[in-house]
Amino acid sequence: MIGGVRVKNKLQRYKVLLILLIFSVILLAVSVSRFSYIFGALELLAIVLCGYLVFFDQREASSKFAWMLALLFLPLFGILLYFLIGKEPHQRKLPKHQVESEKKLQGFVSNLLLEHPEAIHKKHDLSREIYHLSSKHPTTANHVKVLNKGKEAFELLLEDIENAKDHVHVFFFIIKGDEAGTELTHALMKKASQGVKVRFMYDSLGSIAFPNQLLNDMRDKGVEVRTYDLLNSPLLSNKANWRNHRKMVIVDGQVAHVGGMNIGNEYRGQGKKFKYWRDTNIRLMGPAVIEVQECFIYDWLFLDKNHDTLTQFIGNKERYFPLTTIKESLDSEVVQVLYGGPYDEERTIKDSFVDLIGKATQSIKIAMPYFIPDEETLGALRRASRCGIKVQLIIPGKGDRGISYYGTNSFIDELLSAGIEVYAYDRSSFIHCKCMIVDEHIATVGSTNFDIRSFYLNHELSLFIYGPSPAVETLAQQFAADLENAHRIDEVMQNERTLLEKFKEKISALFVPIL
Repeated sequence: MIGGVRVKNKLQRYKVLLILLIFSVILLAVSVSRFSYIFGALELLAIVLCGYLVFFDQREASSKFAWMLALLFLPLFGILLYFLIGKEPHQRKLPKHQVESEKKLQGFVSNLLLEHPEAIHKKHDLSREIYHLSSKHPTTANHVKVLNKGKEAFELLLEDIENAKDHVHVFFFIIKGDEAGTELTHALMKKASQGVKVRFMYDSLGSIAFPNQLLNDMRDKGVEVRTYDLLNSPLLSNKANWRNHRKMVIVDGQVAHVGGMNIGNEYRGQGKKFKYWRDTNIRLMGPAVIEVQECFIYDWLFLDKNHDTLTQFIGNKERYFPLTTIKESLDSEVVQVLYGGPYDEERTIKDSFVDLIGKATQSIKIAMPYFIPDEETLGALRRASRCGIKVQLIIPGKGDRGISYYGTNSFIDELLSAGIEVYAYDRSSFIHCKCMIVDEHIATVGSTNFDIRSFYLNHELSLFIYGPSPAVETLAQQFAADLENAHRIDEVMQNERTLLEKFKEKISALFVPIL
């Protein structure tokens, strides 16, 4: 709602904006304040930027709309914010050698799998469709261990690092300098001192609180450390809104850990804000590991200025890409590894989410900490529910960040009106897993949230698991357990919200697409 008018489509949005703009100009014309010239100049610049957004910018419509509101109604703040984080990702020019190396890496891994056709799964229709969307092969004979408790996931991660013989590759969006972060870094330093090659990456914004002393200690012990898009100057701020949200650890090219878990005390259930932190991680063995390895090296190349770095990886195929398969058994899993980011021409993970939703015939189960869909993904869920498919969504009962929490809640009315069941998780705890299960036999789990930031602004990594299989069954059982720790939201509860809560939701809904 804007000024009491329901905005139904993009054309109406621009009409409403035009009316508001004309009203703003009239106010400027009658203003006699001595600051009117400054304010007028700011409004003029804001109008020019809005025109650029409408006619030349390629981002999603809701993001454009949010930026235009910020620019027109808060011109000083909006203009500063736009020049700080508002640049459209496709405007970033990547070095030619980097782009070529990344493509060469992807082609190398794809060809390696084609040389071993027994590792490629060819039976599932959806996996073939997603292959055409992503060029990522679905692989068979994988062993997948679902880890729904942070303490268990962290302990198993440390155990695998301890058993490393050749190399350990680590990337986390958030790593903190608390006990958990210190324990991990010490484990990495120990392996580096034993001659194991340790490469460590972290996102500079997500891990902004990670202490420099630990980084220096790791470097001194032989760990190769790289910072993803370091933000150490306002001149570099045009990168600030495009973050690497992935979480992955690869040990000897044979074991991988991926999922929603970062490194910090709260992720293993020792935080102060929430009694319990519900997350899901995956320990993966089998052919799919080499595709997670590909993702890590892809990010490593992104930070590398040397033209021959790729050679040390693909020239040591047996070391970094040991294509081993787990012996076929009842727990062999079909896994497809997808990764994508803001500089890609296509939104591979988002498109695959939509494709997965479109294949549902009975049920869709989603657990997400941040649920801020764009028009297409929201429409896909509403359409599925209206067609008789049971759609259930679990969101936090209490948020870790205000704007994302209220932004998520702003969609509840639209979900309920389509018959979607919405559940709020226990308010004393936080649900941080990013899982979707369709028809009890296909699931996706990883770092990707069901929100505009993950779809358009972040680098993400997700696994698609095709069953029926033990892993999908475990994820479905955990979803059922999560429902028991949540309460269903209905229209009566929605009507009982305070005016302040409704106001926070409306404001958050306008601005979450840009934050």
